[in-house]
Amino acid sequence: MSTLRPADGISARDLDRHLINRSGVLVDASALAQLPATRLSGADPRLLAMGAPAPATKPAPLLRLLMRAGSLTIPCALVVQRLGCQVTDMLIAQRVPNVWSASVSAVEHRELGTNPYRAAALALGQPVETCLVIATGQTMHEARASSARRVLLSHSGALKVAAKNSNGLSRHEHDVAVQLALGHSYDGVAEQLGCSAGNASNTMSQVMRRRGFGDRTRAIADLILSKLLDTAELRAALPEELPELAPSDRQVLTLLATHDVHTVARMTGINQNNIGGVITRATNAIGAKTRTHAVAMVLLLGRPVSGTASGRAR
Repeated sequence: MSTLRPADGISARDLDRHLINRSGVLVDASALAQLPATRLSGADPRLLAMGAPAPATKPAPLLRLLMRAGSLTIPCALVVQRLGCQVTDMLIAQRVPNVWSASVSAVEHRELGTNPYRAAALALGQPVETCLVIATGQTMHEARASSARRVLLSHSGALKVAAKNSNGLSRHEHDVAVQLALGHSYDGVAEQLGCSAGNASNTMSQVMRRRGFGDRTRAIADLILSKLLDTAELRAALPEELPELAPSDRQVLTLLATHDVHTVARMTGINQNNIGGVITRATNAIGAKTRTHAVAMVLLLGRPVSGTASGRAR
């Protein structure tokens, strides 16, 4: 097994601590692009040309971690903006260790509605929960939303443990929310996921409490708008366009993403006794199974709703 010399206070033992029980390493390519020329994994050709002794560089902590992962035969996946030969050229130019087993396009998966880091874990054939994710400040939100239990933040190759996000979702919470957005009842969720209906209900209740919502529909809408849900499965089950819907009915469904039923009735001038019937009519008109399903359809197929703060529980 190869060893790494301590540098910048990070020893092989420190690197191993982040890699213990990790089944894969998922790296944002932009973290590699931020590496200073003097912190790459080999001697800088410009320094060598000036007569500097080789090796003239001290690899950044990020690269030393990748080399350590390679020595431990932990597979690594690269999350790039777009796939292409320029990715290979970048890795060669920056003398990045050849430890990559897979690469995925962040742009492609964002367009599909899937989390790039979850997609990278799938490309490795590993559960994302047991992978180490290395992200930048710009991609930290996606990294936290991936359900990975360990996330490191890279800045110019220096690493630090990212603060835990209490509003993130576990894999089971994510899957329950997706099934509810597809219009399943708790019994249907239980059948799809192989758990009990009570477990599915309790799981969603925990998510609602943690994110500060008093009803399931607003909670699911918030998860979609916050990009905490992979929406590829939802989009695959939806028509290409939102079915014809009366403007007033569409307004009601849109408002339900951020407001409770009574507030929607007041905002639209609909009698409180009639608002339930209006919601049912609008839900049936677009072929949705439930109110939550209908709101998800409007969010994914219609115009985006701006903000969700006004709908949070106080």
